Amino acid sequence: MIETGTILLMGVFAALAIHSTLLRRAVIYLAVFSLLGAFLYVLYAAPELAIAEAVIGSGLVTLLYLAALKRNKVYTIAVLAEGHRYRMTDAYVNYLERSRALREIRHFFELREMEPQVVFSEATLDEALRGDSFDLVIVEEQDEIVLYGSRDTFALEELELMFRIHGTEAGVRVVRYDPEEEG
Repeated sequence: MIETGTILLMGVFAALAIHSTLLRRAVIYLAVFSLLGAFLYVLYAAPELAIAEAVIGSGLVTLLYLAALKRNKVYTIAVLAEGHRYRMTDAYVNYLERSRALREIRHFFELREMEPQVVFSEATLDEALRGDSFDLVIVEEQDEIVLYGSRDTFALEELELMFRIHGTEAGVRVVRYDPEEEG
């Protein structure tokens, strides 16, 4: 029974690794797949193979993970609570996580094989724009969401075009700034 469950789980994690949209997540699924394979060898009373699977699997997973890190660009998006009456509460974070604009921004970067890393920050807008920690800064002002991005980035122009195509540009405004002037 345990063997059957392990084999089924291996199939599930293999399918998840193949169909994963993010390389990092696929590498994690492959690591679990390798771990389950080593466990299966232990169940079949083949400890030498289990050790070999664990060593080779962990070595390959580490190499794949490093390759995925090098290949995928992490795009850091700061969401600021500046000027919002709730500040950074769980309710506000959940509200923004479910917002259509943030979902579309994440999907936009995932389609371009970039990994969007959303950071909720209580920094001021000037602090966020001055530092080079964030690629995109999002601030909610009255009835719209304002995206601040560098003039040098191509992604901001494509993002603005994507909002126009989807018809959601009414609630989104894009502001380009020059990082040299802000610093």
